[in-house]
Amino acid sequence: MTRLILPAILLVSAIVFRGYAVDLPPEYGLILRGLPWVVIAITLALTVWFNRSLQCSAALVLLMTLGLVNVELQSPLNQTAPLAAFGFLSVTVPVCLLLIISLPERGLRSVRGILVGVIAPGIMGLGYGLLKLLPGNTVFESWVSAMPVRPWPGYILSWQASILFGCTLLIGLLLRRRHDGVIPAIIVLSAVFLMLALFDRALISTFMICAAGLGLIIVLLQGARDLAYRDELTGLPGRRALNERLKGLGKQYVIAMLDVDHFKKFNDTHGHDMGDEVLKMVARHIARIKGGGLPYRFGGEEFCVVFPGRDIEYSHPFLEQLRSDIENYSMSLRNHAQRPRDPEQGAQRRGRRAGNRGIQAVSVTISIGLAEPNENGNTPAVVMKAADTALYRAKKNGRNCLAW
Repeated sequence: MTRLILPAILLVSAIVFRGYAVDLPPEYGLILRGLPWVVIAITLALTVWFNRSLQCSAALVLLMTLGLVNVELQSPLNQTAPLAAFGFLSVTVPVCLLLIISLPERGLRSVRGILVGVIAPGIMGLGYGLLKLLPGNTVFESWVSAMPVRPWPGYILSWQASILFGCTLLIGLLLRRRHDGVIPAIIVLSAVFLMLALFDRALISTFMICAAGLGLIIVLLQGARDLAYRDELTGLPGRRALNERLKGLGKQYVIAMLDVDHFKKFNDTHGHDMGDEVLKMVARHIARIKGGGLPYRFGGEEFCVVFPGRDIEYSHPFLEQLRSDIENYSMSLRNHAQRPRDPEQGAQRRGRRAGNRGIQAVSVTISIGLAEPNENGNTPAVVMKAADTALYRAKKNGRNCLAW
């Protein structure tokens, strides 16, 4: 959900600044008319560069929307042709974005990925072709009469189309963690909805489409940053993010190195799939650590927690609570085929005592080593090495304990 914050701010800002742009001198009009095309062109180029088929598909839907607005919707909506085009957009855009939400990400460097990227805008283009071939068809006349615009003062979009937009948004929000195309689709959906609902406002299409394009660019850059800084398995920031954070630490801080006890033996006994589940379980606990600790995956079965501006006396109780929570957490061994496909259902099952279901339960422990700068002003690299040494001392002391 946090990935939608900046795009939402962009959309709101676009509505606000549109009011000021109306009063700009006429020479700025050419720049404003060309700006959406430039933003979408940059967005499409980045989707190709980052090999993202679903975001490319969302950008193409946005591009076709802009084209239809410029070609078909420059006349008042009391005329049949622009009214049909308006109704066409109000239905096809949410339907195409719903399709994007349901498709898997395949990249753009394969035939299958290209098909994923073009299927939604292709359907939109096919519908537009029918609209042009049958401009006076009774089907479109019935369509227009069944979805009257301006259902309320100052609101242009029909209430039927509004419900369609709302249902598509709800589905997207429910599936936001399961499909790569959800966030881009929600951004475009929100922008087009605001554009159509407020279509009688000057420059509304220009600002909404620019905001949507910039939102797609932000999501692309966020995804690229996550690839570089976030561990794919656990979702925690990785070693590169840790190295960047270490550069900004002051004179007082604590570095804790954490290691899963007997992890290699666990992997050999239960398999690497179960080992990955253990790492994800440990990461979830570490991510919830209190006291201002910043969690990272260091590599393998090793994790790191940094407490900026704190000392060992302050940090120790929070790490001890973390160690205890992991020790007392029970995981159930079950076949992959028995695992529920719904992530929410699986999350509800995790942590229950497997003995209640006749399934073997396992648990793991962690060892923790802490270190902080001394009076000589050690560098973060030296402190981290000291924390690593303390970690080995904790293992020698019997594991499942803290040492510093």
